[in-house]
Amino acid sequence: MRMRTGYKLLSDSRGSYYTCAVKDKGNVNAPPIVRSLFIVFMVVAAIWRIWDFRKQGQDRGPVSMLWSLYALVVLGGIVFCGTIFEFFFVARPFHPAVALLGAVLLIAAGAIRMTAIRTLGRFWSLHIEIRDGQRLVREGIYRYVRHPAYSSFVLEIIAIPLVGNAWWSLAVAVAGYLPLLVWRLKREEVALCAKFGDQYRAYQRDVGALWPRLPAARATDAPARNG
Repeated sequence: MRMRTGYKLLSDSRGSYYTCAVKDKGNVNAPPIVRSLFIVFMVVAAIWRIWDFRKQGQDRGPVSMLWSLYALVVLGGIVFCGTIFEFFFVARPFHPAVALLGAVLLIAAGAIRMTAIRTLGRFWSLHIEIRDGQRLVREGIYRYVRHPAYSSFVLEIIAIPLVGNAWWSLAVAVAGYLPLLVWRLKREEVALCAKFGDQYRAYQRDVGALWPRLPAARATDAPARNG
């Protein structure tokens, strides 16, 4: 970790002057406007996340792995607060291009999640729950990915540390948040297969879980469907 040291002129009770080394904190080359924009950005991200957490569809069903949602919220909070701490209190060079990449990813994450919410409508939920009368949605963004909300969570948890150039927080996101998210996704896949059977298994072969499946990958799966 690089620390930039300056010197400050101090005075003691007898009026004698001396110098004292002062260590700068935070991203050492981030101008004041960047710090202000960072604060605004993080406040907006927090408001959006709170609204998203409270947003639920009208139809409800039995919930499984409820603890995992709260664990993700806690880990996400650690990443969020850690990013703020690193930005203001850990001295390191600030890279504007990295911060801009993070901002773009976070905006993309929000757009993807809003599209998923609108597409699912009353069936939208942050929980793993299967409702009575629920149908398999394959239109809209669900033509391209099976779990666009999870895709947005991946982008979001990586984007926030990038905005603050917070490498420790990024490590927490990669080592803690993402593995739990993938485990939760797999459990949800089991529940959807139990609900929709072969219909969902065909969906799994046709469409990627988090990212659009390349045409070459779909072509590779074709013999398995027809065999």
